Parts: sequence; C-alpha cells; structure tokens
Amino acid sequence: MSLQFEYRNAVLTLPAQVAAELSDATLTELRVLVALAADLSLSENTKELAKAASCREKEAKAAIERWKEAGILRETDEKAAPKKPAKHLRRADEIPLYSTSELADLLEKRESVRALVGEAQSILGKLFTPSETNLVIGLVDYLGLSEEAALLTLAHCKKIGKTNLRAIEKYAISLCDRGITDPAALEEEFLREEALHSFEGELRSLFGMGARALSSKEEKFFKAWTDYGYELGVVKKAYEITVNSTGDASIPYTNAILETWHAAGLSTAEEIDRYLAESSEKKTKGKSKTGPTLGNSFDTDEFFEAALRRSFAAKKKGD
Repeated sequence: MSLQFEYRNAVLTLPAQVAAELSDATLTELRVLVALAADLSLSENTKELAKAASCREKEAKAAIERWKEAGILRETDEKAAPKKPAKHLRRADEIPLYSTSELADLLEKRESVRALVGEAQSILGKLFTPSETNLVIGLVDYLGLSEEAALLTLAHCKKIGKTNLRAIEKYAISLCDRGITDPAALEEEFLREEALHSFEGELRSLFGMGARALSSKEEKFFKAWTDYGYELGVVKKAYEITVNSTGDASIPYTNAILETWHAAGLSTAEEIDRYLAESSEKKTKGKSKTGPTLGNSFDTDEFFEAALRRSFAAKKKGD
C-alpha cells in the first residue's frame, strides 16, 4: 500500500535539514517548529505561539533559539511580520486537487488564471473538465512554472503528440526535477526533443517499424546516432549496406556501421562517400578474384569489414 499527503487547502513547508534533527529534538521543540511552519508570523507573538504548540511561552522562546542555532530558522531584516508561506511554492509529487468551488473562485478572481486556462484549451484544442483545469492551474500554482513556461510546455507536448494532461503533468514534474523551468531553458530543451522526435519518426519509416514502442536497445541506438550528429542521409547509407549484407533491415547491424564510421571520425555524408570511394579503390587494386565480401553495392576496406563484423557479432551475442 502506498501513501500520499492529503493537502486539501493548506500546506506546511519545512527545510529537509529538519529530518536530520529529529533524533535530538524534543516534542515541544517539534511542536513549536510545526506551529511556525503553519504561521511564521507567530514568531512575533510568542504567547500565541506557545498556545499553538501547547507549551509555556518560555519554552516556545527557547525552541526558537534552538532552531536558530541548528540553522533551521534565521532572522531577517524585514520589519513587517513575515507572511504565511504561499502554498504554491511547495511542489508535491502529484498536484493536489482543487474543489469545484475553488476552481470557480480562481477563475473568477484571477485574470491570469482565466487567460492561462483559455490559452491552454486553445493549444490542446478542447474544453477542459474540472480535473483537467486543475492540472493546468497546478502547473503554475504547485510546480512554480510561470504562465509562459506552462504554455510553452503544453505547446511542446501537443507538437510531439502528448495531449493527455495527466501525462503532461508528469512530464512537467520531470522537467522541474531536472531544473528546467525558465522559458529560455525550456525552449532549448524542447528544440532538442522535437529534433529527436522528428528524427525518430524518420527512422521508424526507414526501418518499417510502424507505431510500436521502441525497445530500450533501439532507443539507445537512435539516441547514439543523434549524439553522433548523423543526419538521415548518413543512416540511409548504413541502412543500404545493412540490407545488401544481411538481407534484413537490422538496426543492430546498422548501428555497428555507424559506430565504426563515428570511431573513424567521419561526420558527414560527403566524408563517408569519399571514405567508401577510397576504400573501394584500394580494395579493387588488391582484391582477389573472389570479389567483395560485404554486400553488392559497397566495397569496404578490410579494417572496416573486420571491425564491423566483430561489433555486430558481439551485439548479437549480447542479445
């Protein structure tokens, strides 16, 4: 059985360092800390703090000093009483649910929320249910994204075919966990992901894969080809060698070819064409009457052929 916090209409925030102090803290000190987390303005009214923590005022003051010494609390230069921490600054693993009445109140009183929800509906092309409205507002109120960042995230998800708001929520949480939250960083990440997504679609078509999910090895291969900086034209060359050599559109075999080219420092289709032409010329001058050993369309040098077959054999064995 798994558990999660039921936040309802209020949230307490505490530094993670508190966990390291639990074994040494007294019950009174912990009560005072929780009371302050609920209303930090009580630090200016120790009588009320003592009532909230069910202790004497002297004990409340001593607890404050104890938590200051531990580095959990610190004094500020602000003269005004501190405000309660805003609940939207606390990110939960799942966005807490607003009630229907709370949603209606938010939409009525906050113009930015109305604009956010309206633009989000336009991006995804549908009217939201209360649950979906909750998730969109939660991107701002509970994940701390700006309205611009939230809309950029929604637009990106729509572009790559991710339109389920629960899935978008999980994706947004993963971005926050990686520290990618401001619009500039998001745009950079989205451009990279969209390029990879487009490249993946082209590769699926090339290998006749349809819409099935990629295996973990296929994902690893495709990502490696992207990291090598290879465009589709380069992959097509490796694909043609693969089919001519094996009679099959083998992704591991194609990967072995691309790995070999990358190890040889070949980056572009033009460099690979020159490499193949030079290899063919050298091979033609010194080859035996038995002809080429790797495919009908391309002659490759012995180093390339040997490295390729070793690489592919090793991957085959690993499967």
